Amino acid sequence: MSAASCLLTEDQFLCSICLVVFTDPVSTPCGHNFCKTCITLHWDIDAPFQCPNCKEGFNTRPELQVNTFISEMAAQFRQSAQQKASSSSSEQQAAKPGEVPCDVCTGTKQKPWMLYLLGLMCVFILWIASDHKTQVVVVLKEEYEGTKAELERTKTEIQQMLQEREIMIHEIKHLVEESREDADREIADGVQVFTALKESVERSQAKLINTIKEKQRKTEKQAEGFIKELEHELSDLKKRRTEVEQLSRSEDPLHLLQSFRTLNTAPPTKNWTGVRVSRPSYEGTV
Repeated sequence: MSAASCLLTEDQFLCSICLVVFTDPVSTPCGHNFCKTCITLHWDIDAPFQCPNCKEGFNTRPELQVNTFISEMAAQFRQSAQQKASSSSSEQQAAKPGEVPCDVCTGTKQKPWMLYLLGLMCVFILWIASDHKTQVVVVLKEEYEGTKAELERTKTEIQQMLQEREIMIHEIKHLVEESREDADREIADGVQVFTALKESVERSQAKLINTIKEKQRKTEKQAEGFIKELEHELSDLKKRRTEVEQLSRSEDPLHLLQSFRTLNTAPPTKNWTGVRVSRPSYEGTV
């Protein structure tokens, strides 16, 4: 194993998130390796779930299991590196597994976790071991104050946008209500006008029909009178024609002369030469 460790470089055992040798390395479905805590914190803060290296996305949060092979290799490499570090510097306190020397103090501290805040800036969380306690130091003050100020500005802008839209909604609703009132008033006026117009048209229509029918009744009455007279005369004329025909067939001269004197008196008839049925004119009636 030591021979194999010599063939591998430190970069091959570094987590791409914290840039320190793997601790409890896990593999993502795309095949990249990270410290279990690093990738867990990364996905807790920076959704959606995707690989920090290749950016391949996952529909659901992958179930992560420690890769025992890589974990053993990283432990071997870490142990080898620590042995080299302790032999090269006797003044510096030996680092425990998973620890890195502090550049400021003479103690040691756990590796830094680099989290991505809002995907824009890096925040280094240093896990410091002291007096059997674990403390977390977060360099956030400036970023916190700036973000708070930005949030207040955003809050003010949103509040202003909300008020503008609420006012606009009120104005639109008021306009719709006024428009509805105008529409109802116009409908009522229109119904009143057209109702009166309809009644007037119906009266005019009834008057027109009565006028036309009255003219037609007069024409029919006149025609019936003429027809009645003509039929009466027609009956008398047919009777006289029959008498004339019968007399013309008589062979008795005395009877013919005697009957002719009686037949010579024609029945009274009317001169129909200038008689016409008056056809009514409907022009100008409408």
